[in-house]
Amino acid sequence: MQSTDSIQSNVDSDINVEDAESFTDLISVEKPERGLPKKLIRLPLTRVKYIMKLDSENGKASKDSVFLITKATELFLEYLGKECVKYAVQSKRKTVQRRDINAVIDSVPQLCFLEGALE
Repeated sequence: MQSTDSIQSNVDSDINVEDAESFTDLISVEKPERGLPKKLIRLPLTRVKYIMKLDSENGKASKDSVFLITKATELFLEYLGKECVKYAVQSKRKTVQRRDINAVIDSVPQLCFLEGALE
């Protein structure tokens, strides 16, 4: 089984994993820096707020709403990633590919709103 550091180096292009458990470890492991408390979110709040402001219907966004949308996005991406890893492991591959994402979107009813989004 690979260490978390070696797995994190492969995340940029494709997700290389030994098995689904390694990917789960990658997602859930947070390294506290110099005794600081564990972060609640990983996505940058300022970028999420900027994206929210691009919508003309969305006026001012409170800090709480930006935080909640950021956390919901992280949870969604974690769920989607775990499901994609399941399909890659079932296909006896170590790399999550686009076809795994498409298979998850086609097979999970909660993700049907994503159909055609990757094209």
